[in-house]
Amino acid sequence: MLMCTILTFAMCADPNVQGELTFGDLAVPIVWSHVAVRSCPDIGVETTGEAGLAQIETAWRSEQSELSSSVVRGRLVAKIDNATIDLTAYSWDHMTPADEEALRGNYRATLWHEIGHLRTAQASVDAINAEPEFSAPTPIEYDALVRARGDAVNARLNADQEEYDRAAEHGLRQSTLPPPLGGPDTIVTCPSKRR
Repeated sequence: MLMCTILTFAMCADPNVQGELTFGDLAVPIVWSHVAVRSCPDIGVETTGEAGLAQIETAWRSEQSELSSSVVRGRLVAKIDNATIDLTAYSWDHMTPADEEALRGNYRATLWHEIGHLRTAQASVDAINAEPEFSAPTPIEYDALVRARGDAVNARLNADQEEYDRAAEHGLRQSTLPPPLGGPDTIVTCPSKRR
């Protein structure tokens, strides 16, 4: 298993290499699936940009700082609990070296886009964890606030992911985003149009 870093990034975007990213204190495996198509134009990522998927599981909990007869005070603490990056490798008969190079560029761009999902989730978690404490007069009312805020956390995490995909057009316009999200676009330019 290759531990992916900025120095080994290109190797981690190779479907023949088992790789894993370290993201904070989380190990994120890169899992490849392989799909045979008739030719490069059959990939279809030129219109969708989707050849990868970041599966991100988050969790939150309540952290109470004060419990008295008149007030319950605390905050929510969120974290990325688990993540996996799934990527698709393509192949077809009579692939040329230029075809293979086009795919390698797409694999790197797709991995960069999926890492962007992790970065977006971490930014969301950091913003949630920076929110101020809240309080309620009773434990029952505090628990109701916790549930409502937990629902809001889940909604925010989902909305931030959707906004990232909208802004990047699922990687097709990754280069238009600011650092550290900006990177290569996930467009495959097929050198051979053989069918």
